[in-house]
Order: sequence, then structure tokens, then C-alpha cells
Amino acid sequence: MADNDSASQLQSYVVDEQPVNGTPARIGSNGSFSQKYDEARRKRPWETDEPDPQCCALKDVGKGISRDLRRRLPLYWDDWREGLRVGLLIFAPASYIFFASVMPAIAFGEQLREETDGAFSIPHVLTSTAIAGVFQAILGGQPLLIVGVAEPIVLTYHFMYEYAKDRDDLQGLYRPFCSWTLIWTALMHFLLAFTNASEYIKRFTRFAGETFGIMIAMLFTQAAIKGLKIEYEEPVDASPGLRLTNGLWSTVLALFLIRAAFFFHGLSGSRFLNHRVRTIVSNYGATVAVVVTTVLSYAVESNESAQDAGVPARIEMEQVYHSSVTGVYSTSEKLSDVPASQIAAALVPAMVITVLFFFDNNVSAKLAQVDEFGLQKPPAYHYDFFLLGVQMLVLGLLGLPPANAVLPQAPMHTRSLMGVGERQDQGRRPGTPGKVLEQRMSNLIQSLLVALCLFIAPVLRIVPRAVLWGYFIFMSLESLPGNQFFHRVSLLFTDPKRRAGVRAGDETPIYVETVPYPVIVKYTVLQLVALAIVYGVTWAGVAGVSFPLFIMALVPLRQYVLPRFFDADHLADLDSSHDIEEVLEHDRDVQESPTPSQRMYPRHEIPESTFQAQHQHISSMI
Repeated sequence: MADNDSASQLQSYVVDEQPVNGTPARIGSNGSFSQKYDEARRKRPWETDEPDPQCCALKDVGKGISRDLRRRLPLYWDDWREGLRVGLLIFAPASYIFFASVMPAIAFGEQLREETDGAFSIPHVLTSTAIAGVFQAILGGQPLLIVGVAEPIVLTYHFMYEYAKDRDDLQGLYRPFCSWTLIWTALMHFLLAFTNASEYIKRFTRFAGETFGIMIAMLFTQAAIKGLKIEYEEPVDASPGLRLTNGLWSTVLALFLIRAAFFFHGLSGSRFLNHRVRTIVSNYGATVAVVVTTVLSYAVESNESAQDAGVPARIEMEQVYHSSVTGVYSTSEKLSDVPASQIAAALVPAMVITVLFFFDNNVSAKLAQVDEFGLQKPPAYHYDFFLLGVQMLVLGLLGLPPANAVLPQAPMHTRSLMGVGERQDQGRRPGTPGKVLEQRMSNLIQSLLVALCLFIAPVLRIVPRAVLWGYFIFMSLESLPGNQFFHRVSLLFTDPKRRAGVRAGDETPIYVETVPYPVIVKYTVLQLVALAIVYGVTWAGVAGVSFPLFIMALVPLRQYVLPRFFDADHLADLDSSHDIEEVLEHDRDVQESPTPSQRMYPRHEIPESTFQAQHQHISSMI
């Protein structure tokens, strides 16, 4: 009976393919028909006439969480059945997102070790990532969310360490101080979840979300550049020639991994090998690239002294049972040793982390569930934020760093599940991406694989650190397709005759058709200034801990300031969350003006060739 109920619930979520209203289309600047996003918006599968709970209203306390549970619980067993239905095919997206999770975890763990003088290290970050991932996969409202320790937390914990090491009453108590911070943070999460604060997500638009996404990509790239720079300075006791060799070879390996990952991912559309081999290699492209790069790293022979020095430098990771790792689990025993004044002081970083996670977790969740993916199951913003508080409390008491939904892994995971287990003959229009396989297995598998890494330290030690830095840049580039901020920046340097799509499969966002180019430039430059300010704050020393506040400030900036400088219709097209894009059906000469013979696709029905074209364009820039 339960199975039938969940199937009926899911069936009731099937979306009608007709627009919500039939308002006439608006004529674009080039004569083509371009509907505004609110005119062509398709009704979300789970939308009803039930009023949304009000934020901070006493009468609605807890209603957001209860509504999320009421929507998702009937579909819980269907989430597991869908993952099991496709059999071994689920390992392709699971392995893809596993590397996207474990590489940052290892790199951030190494960075934390350096920034905190060994208080936290790789095993701690891996443990935190695995625990939080299992929580989200089994208990999460939206199981597609990928959680992990993010770069902003590394920055925040570094600032907290700088504060603690200069305080006499916190000597030897840095980790208990962090635990108190997470306890306060968990309480704040509970408060925000029960007061329906996540309703504020409706005010998050592309302006804030994509600015944050680009900043995360910049932080990943920055970490990669810093990592490669360090390769030229190590081994510390080696000769200058050996350090130069290590740096150059590491740079070559990182660049090779980037190129190889894009090549293997795009192999399915090539003519090499047979179809079965192409499909397997493409599905496991990131895995293949890591393995090939690791094998290639041994191509440079080193003499005995160089081998002892480690050329190329490889991952250093302690065994999970080492005292430096297990010592963290006794942190809760020292909570009472922290002075009351410092327990109160922990409220400050707790508020910063809460603001960061409120923005990061909700934006990651929103970008993982955008209309582009055409999800048929409802989100669970309130419940997932409550669950994040539970995770925070558990990780804090264990003495581990916190984890939350992360970019770009969350939307990368959703995109990797498009068409999994589908055949072309199952009613899908040729050339269009398939439906997202909404299930819990891929997240659970990748989380368990992260946990497995704790017990295979000898295997991880053979992987060159250059693989981490190359994968960081690969992830940054992978996050760019579909980001309109990136598209508009590239538009600034595009030949005016090529601003609109001119070849079959090219996509033209609605604003290119309906917004004057000077307005696009003005809007993009303003967004670049906002990005520069937010990114610049991260370089402001201890004051950089306040950068989440600047990120949150993007929301009222968009809501109250930008309307004073831009026409409402232009803002709707430039910053619409329900994007409409035009896909050209026929090749046209660059000199010809665009014609009306264009088809309109909702974002989640854009032909798969457009996504491939975006990846090929990015790959060609490498």
C-alpha cells in the first residue's frame, strides 16, 4: 500500500507542459518571439494553493519543516527504488561526484593542517564530509544535495585560530573553542529553521546566486594556484633545481588532468573506439583522468635522494588510527575548560558561520534544483536547514569541522544524473537531455567512498598533489556552463556580429534579444564590482571573517538598489530565475541578421548539444 501511495504521490507531481498563462509573446529586438520568463513559466510539479509559511510569524512556527516532511515522506521509498532500479549505472554519477567531493576534502584538509598548525588535518575533513554526506543521503529532504567542508570554512577556521593562539585563556583549547562555536551555530540553525527563515530563499536571484557561484569558482582556482606555487618551494631541504623540477612537473600534471578530464567526458560524442567503450570512458571521465594522471606522474625518473624528497610531491595523510587524528574525538571532554567569556565570544564566529551556511546551503540547494533540471520531486529547504543544525551539533561534539551543501558539487551532481537509466526510445525527444534520476543511492555511495578513503591512506599517498590542483581548476570550469554572469562577461569581449547564436545548437539567453547592449554592460560591470568587493574582503586578514555578511548584502542590493537604476522589464530578463533560451535550428551566416525561425525551450528542455557545446567551448580555452 505504501508503494502505491508513493507512486500516486509522484504521479500527481507530473507537470503539465502548458504555460501557466497564455499571455502573448513579446517581440524581441531582432523580430524573433521571446516570452518573458513570468509569461512562459511552467508550474512546478509540487505547487499547490496552500499558502507558504510566513517567516518569523509565531502562528507559523515549524510549519515550513512540517510541510517539507509532508511532501517528501511519501516519496522516501521511491527515492531508494529509483536508485536501485538502474543497477550498476548509478556508479557513474556516484564516482563522478565522489572525486568532486574527495579532492576538495583532501586539499582543504591539507590547507587546514597548515593554517591551524595541525589542529585539523585531512582525516578530520574526510570524516566530517562522510558523516554529513550519509546524513543527507539517508535523512535529507533533498538527497541530491552534496555536502562537504567548503573553502569559506577553511578561511573562517583560520581566522578563529589566529584569534585563539593570541589568547592566554585559550591556549590548548582551540578545538573546544571551535566546538562551542558549532554548538551555538546549531542552535541558531534550529531557530532559523523553525521560524521559516528559508522562505527568504525566494529573494535569492541569479544576481546573488551566480555572483556567489563565480566567487566559489575563483576560490577554487585561487587554491589551485597557491598549491602549484608551493610545489615550486618544495621539498624544502632539496636543491633549487629539484624544487624547480617538482614545480614544473606538477604544473604539467595539473594541466594534463584538466585537459584529459574534458576529453574523456566528451568522448561519447566522438568517433573514437566503439560506442560501449566511449560511453563507459565518458561516464567515468573524471575517474579515468585521475588514474591516468597518477600513472603518468611516475614517468619522470628520480634518483634516490629525489625519491626520498618526493618528486613529484604526493598527498601526505596520517592513518585514521594515528594519535594526531583520534585526539580530536576527546574534544567534548574539554568543553568545560573553556572560560565563560570565551564561550560567549564564540557567538561571534557562530553568527558568521550561520550567515554563511544560510546563504551557501540555500543557494547550493536552489542551484541544484533550478528549472533547468526539471525535477519532479519537491525541495525541502526548511527541513534540510534543520538537519544541517543537527549535523552541526554532532560534528561539533565530535570536534570535527562543519560541513554543508557546497558549490559547485551540488548542481554538478544533479546534472550528472540527467538521463541515467533512460533509453532514447523512452519518449524523449532526440537531442534533449533526459530526466534527472531523483534518488538517494548516488549520494550514499559517494559518501561511503569518502569514508573508505580514511582506511586507504597508503593508496592516497601515491596520488600526486598536482592532481588536487588540476581537479580544482576542472571543477571551476565545470561550474561555468549555465552561469549567465559568466556568459555576460564573455559577451563583453564578443564580436557584435556573434553575440546572438549563429550556428545550430547555439543558445541565446532572452536578455540578448530583449535588453539593449549598453544596459547589459552596465548590469554586468556592476555585478563585477560586487564580486570584486566580496572577493576582496576574503583578503582582509582577520576582518575577512565578515565576508559572509557581504555575500548576504547582495540580496537587498538586488531587491532595493538595482530597481532604481534599471528598467523593471530589463531586470526581469537579466535576473530571471526561470530562464528562457532560444536555440537556433539552422546554420546562419554571420553577416545575416537573425530570423524568426527559432524554437523556444524551457531551460530544462534545452537540447543536450547546447550543454556539450558549452563544455567544448570551455575545453577549447584550455
